[in-house]
Amino acid sequence: MLLTLTQFTVLVCYVFIVGVILAILEIQIEGRDGWAAKLPAWKPKKNSRTAKITYALTRKDMTGYHLSLFTLLLFFFHLPFVWNWTWNWQQEIQVLAFFFVFAVIWDFLWFVLNPHYALRDFGPEAVWWHRTWLLKLPLDYWMGYLCAAILYLPLIWKFGNVALMQLTILLGLNLLLTTITIMLYPHRNGKQ
Repeated sequence: MLLTLTQFTVLVCYVFIVGVILAILEIQIEGRDGWAAKLPAWKPKKNSRTAKITYALTRKDMTGYHLSLFTLLLFFFHLPFVWNWTWNWQQEIQVLAFFFVFAVIWDFLWFVLNPHYALRDFGPEAVWWHRTWLLKLPLDYWMGYLCAAILYLPLIWKFGNVALMQLTILLGLNLLLTTITIMLYPHRNGKQ
């Protein structure tokens, strides 16, 4: 059973607000140095098996900070299943789709809300940890949205237009809320 479109829209807004809060928290932790560059976090040794595997999977050098944070977030996203003692494949698909979109939005909001960055500088030169770019965005962003859309295909197959509307709301409303955040944030055009 799927949520009503109203319930779903409220959930998308709620998760977006969590993304804003997490981006702000991460800015407080990392400052101008993205991808935990100057944090005393675990990093696999260069050319180790762990470093090669994480780089092959993510095209990034993994850190203990990010591995812990992504794992924690996945557990939090699954909290409703534990809280309610229920699970079904439809909601699992929704949780994973939300997670992929959330990761994109949260990461981009780190740049939008970080006073050390200007959006005009958002690119491979300033954002070195995103190594592959497509159409002026990190490939990770395109892949996150693509994964969410692919995950939703079985729901669209089973529930039709309702699931398609949910996917449209998930992707579109996050883009709209991000655009509004960019327009409202005072430091979007210059570094501090």
